[in-house]
Amino acid sequence: MPDMLQRLDTRSFLLIVGLYVLLHFGLRLVFSPVLGTDDVEQAICAQSLALGCDLRQPPLYTWLQWLTNQIAGPGLAGIYLLKYGLLFLTYLCLYFIGRRLFSRTATAALAALSLWLTYPFAVSVHQGVTHSLLLSLLLAASFLAFLRLEAHRHWMGYLLLGTLLGLGELAKYSFVLYAAALALAALSLPRYRTVLLDRRIVLTLAAGLLVVAPHGLWAWGRLDALHGALAGLGQQAAPSAYLPRVASGLTSLASALIQFLFPLWLILLLAFPRAFRPLAAAPVSPTPALSQRERRTMARYASVMPNEPLHLIGRTLLIGILLLALVVLLGGPVEIKARWMHVLLLLAPLWLFGRVEAAYGDRVAKTGYLVALLLLPALVIAAWAAQTYLAPQWHKPTRFHAPYDQLASLIRQTSGFERGTIVANELHLAGNLRLFFPEARVVTPAYPQYLPPAIEAEQCLLVWEEQNDAGMPPALQAFLDRHGKPRATGSPVLARANYRYSETEILAVGYLVLPAGDCP
Repeated sequence: MPDMLQRLDTRSFLLIVGLYVLLHFGLRLVFSPVLGTDDVEQAICAQSLALGCDLRQPPLYTWLQWLTNQIAGPGLAGIYLLKYGLLFLTYLCLYFIGRRLFSRTATAALAALSLWLTYPFAVSVHQGVTHSLLLSLLLAASFLAFLRLEAHRHWMGYLLLGTLLGLGELAKYSFVLYAAALALAALSLPRYRTVLLDRRIVLTLAAGLLVVAPHGLWAWGRLDALHGALAGLGQQAAPSAYLPRVASGLTSLASALIQFLFPLWLILLLAFPRAFRPLAAAPVSPTPALSQRERRTMARYASVMPNEPLHLIGRTLLIGILLLALVVLLGGPVEIKARWMHVLLLLAPLWLFGRVEAAYGDRVAKTGYLVALLLLPALVIAAWAAQTYLAPQWHKPTRFHAPYDQLASLIRQTSGFERGTIVANELHLAGNLRLFFPEARVVTPAYPQYLPPAIEAEQCLLVWEEQNDAGMPPALQAFLDRHGKPRATGSPVLARANYRYSETEILAVGYLVLPAGDCP
């Protein structure tokens, strides 16, 4: 097997990643007909094109979801077609970055594939990651564009880099952390400093600003609401005293960094221990087709800093971490989650494999590592299947087991509701009802800034998850009041259904049909 993988080429890599993505796309459709965390947001927000929906997230992913829905429809397949398409492109960009970093194609392939040995890409991405996945793609694409720009200076390359950086900021607000880290890292290396000091960098700045401007102006008009939505992130149970607060934040950051790359760093430590020791020589640079002038430039720096692309990655990683630590010191978040680390650590597997290649040369395809690369996805699928079919029998159903499809059918049969506006109090309920009432318009108090275009002569359905027979939640009535609608009256109806594969766990929803025009 190691000998076979040493001969990996681009076609083989595309086949491996394509099969991996198609397998998980199919399993996601088979294991559950309902949407999970983050995906429900897209079901709601992609009903129409808008400059914003969820104030905590910029709108680019939602725009792409809207476009996908026009082609594939607003169903489960459309949601996951976009997700797994972006995942495929992320692996592809990382591979092509690797081709510029490493002297061997096999190292580039193994470095890119190692991403599925990290928890966020092995597990989390199949459960609900959206904006962070798009951030990952645009981070990888922008870094690749920067490397290409350094090798072939052209005004179009500067425009492309600015466009990708602007789109990255529209993917997730934290993208600015990576952009700042990349700029500072590039300025610290003579080879890349000239890219940023070129007067054509103005094109990059202009392109980025033009891309961000429409949403930026929209957000500026809602600055107080935006601040309120973002201010609480990472502030749960924050100590009031400065030193305990900073200590908590820095400890949380360290933990998040370790968790994000787990178990990859442990597998590499066991398979390639010499890569974690001081290296006798710097990683060997690849020799792509370069002009004579570019070869002289590379030779001039090679004696000082061999394989500068890897040094650029290493410094970008380090500076990004230091910038986030500085934010913590200045009073930022004290509870930093591993799922936020895409912006800092996406390129870390490439840097780690630079050390592996430097320490082991052409023996990067060691049997132990390859076994882990094959075994971990199989274990993830097995655990996924066990959670799907066995967890409800152990009285531990998840959101993926919620019987939203059955409840939608019951509501349709008993109320006659088919087309109109649904107002739902909870995101998972709202997003999944959008899935099973594709002709309906769905709004929720969770996204007060977003109202898709109204449907003429529409019915109005209020629906909520019933808790202890408490009746309609006050938040729903308050939502109607804010939009100047009449007070909801009438007797609520209850619909109940068992969680999927469970005989005891039940989900109940209450609903109330109102006259046409009584919904926002």
